[in-house]
Amino acid sequence: MKKKFIVPALAAAIVGGGVAGSLLNTSAFASSNDSNGNKVEVTDKQEQQQLAKEATITKDEAISAALKEVAGKAVDTELEDEDGTVVYGVEVTDEQGKKQDVKVDAKTGKVLKVEADDEEENEKGEKEEKEDKDGEVSDQQEQQLLEKEAKITAEESTTIALKEVKGQVTDTELEDEDGTVVYGVEITDDQGKKHDVKVDAKTGKVLKVDVDDENDSESDSEQE
Repeated sequence: MKKKFIVPALAAAIVGGGVAGSLLNTSAFASSNDSNGNKVEVTDKQEQQQLAKEATITKDEAISAALKEVAGKAVDTELEDEDGTVVYGVEVTDEQGKKQDVKVDAKTGKVLKVEADDEEENEKGEKEEKEDKDGEVSDQQEQQLLEKEAKITAEESTTIALKEVKGQVTDTELEDEDGTVVYGVEITDDQGKKHDVKVDAKTGKVLKVDVDDENDSESDSEQE
């Protein structure tokens, strides 16, 4: 009687050992350990396949959620493990051309956070914007702003300037002269000296005439 029970028990133990062995082998295969027991990093493709099993929303749904948060164009989408949470990392180029990395929960579709890929450039941009507000705008922007204030044309300002100083006009540019919009008309006279004639861009009145080589003139007068 005992032998009848012992044989099935042994058989069960053998079968169980086989199952346990197969489970052990499966577990060992999943962990991807090498012969030394060290963990082997999985490929990007394998990682994406593993994360895809956890995701309950599609890639398109993640992109749609990201674009609702940041208006622009999705240029790349990838599943990621964000501190134990499976997320879609959606890279969006916004309307200003800046790249934003939007993290969308792959299970709930909720936007978890938005990171700027070029944070340093954004900081530089903010500094430049502050400088622009302080008046340090580009030449093109400055000219466009001043043109809106001007009442006379550049040609009219040169005609007025030439009545004040005879010579050849070499340059004409709108300027902000102590809060007054003026045309700075550069004229080279018959003696080769350069004069900067300031013409009011609203009234056409000559406000002042500067000689560019004043230092040379002063040194000449001292020698005399």
